[in-house]
Amino acid sequence: MSQIRFQIVPPIDRPESPIFITGSHPGLGEWKPDRALKLNWDPPFHVGEIESDTGHHFDYKITRGSWETEAVDAYGHVPSNFFHDVWLDATRHHTIADWKDRYAGRLTHERIHSRILAGTRDLLIWLPPTYGTDSQHRFPILILHDGDNVFDPATSAISGVDWAADECIKTLSKRGVLPETIVVAVCHPEGFSDDNASLRDFDLSPELSGAAYAHFIAEELVPHMDEHYRTIPKPISRILGGASLGALNSFYLALNHPGVFGGFLCLSTSFEDVSQSVPDRSALLLALAEKTNLDSTTRIYFDYGDQGLDECYEGYHKILGSLLREKGWKDGEEFMIQRIVGGSHSEISWRNRLGDALAFLSR
Repeated sequence: MSQIRFQIVPPIDRPESPIFITGSHPGLGEWKPDRALKLNWDPPFHVGEIESDTGHHFDYKITRGSWETEAVDAYGHVPSNFFHDVWLDATRHHTIADWKDRYAGRLTHERIHSRILAGTRDLLIWLPPTYGTDSQHRFPILILHDGDNVFDPATSAISGVDWAADECIKTLSKRGVLPETIVVAVCHPEGFSDDNASLRDFDLSPELSGAAYAHFIAEELVPHMDEHYRTIPKPISRILGGASLGALNSFYLALNHPGVFGGFLCLSTSFEDVSQSVPDRSALLLALAEKTNLDSTTRIYFDYGDQGLDECYEGYHKILGSLLREKGWKDGEEFMIQRIVGGSHSEISWRNRLGDALAFLSR
């Protein structure tokens, strides 16, 4: 006999809602939802397990207790059955994009040509629920880097956990924290450059091609969205954000392209960049020190965790805070720096931190 364990990351809206696994195995109720395996809520996961004969094959689905509440993918489609062939003890990991009865909004794909980058970038664009029902209404916009990780756990290849940006916007909008917002996720090319840097890092690092990429965001992507979608074409209605090098590029753009975005979201900012500079030699912090003034209408959220790679970031953020205060910015007004207890340099941690960042920027 083998032990098969299930570990499920729920949607961020009411994550404690009971979750069930139903399938062709007797331990999963043999496709009868009322006899399905009920998982236990052990934040941030729902967990449970069954025993199975070695060599057994079974199919299964994830629900909240009925076929009307079945899990769906990032586009709102019911996925094919999951399956498992039993040979050894195993853990089955899944991140639920949403539920059939709660899915709202529309996720689309677009490709934009960039003269600045001499190539194309894929965009994933999420339109909020009322975008298709109120043709006169205009919406603020949130642009995020690392687009493959923003909406869809199926494309978040490193961890299988997405940022759930669409769910976050829906949840915060229901609570009245921020208005319904268009979310644009910018995807980066796959592969490596001639000097063996990933093309994702090549896009985002100011030490590589990050200056050109930031120029593309400010001078091509923002005008494209304003022309083709019902955005509110004002800096105060635009937020740019990312994590790690994506956060670094966002802050680089804040310093070098003022007046385009009103808010910046910087999670686990990689101030060391690809050169691994120590805090007092960080190129972007040195550039900040040389700035004579900052745009007081801009707001920036920074955070870092105390686990893994993130625990090395405290020194950078101490210098950051000192520099911003020297230039007249006030904590909790123009900027916020948060040390996240238990936070790490990972998608599941950034997923849990995104809502607080957006709440600060939307105040």
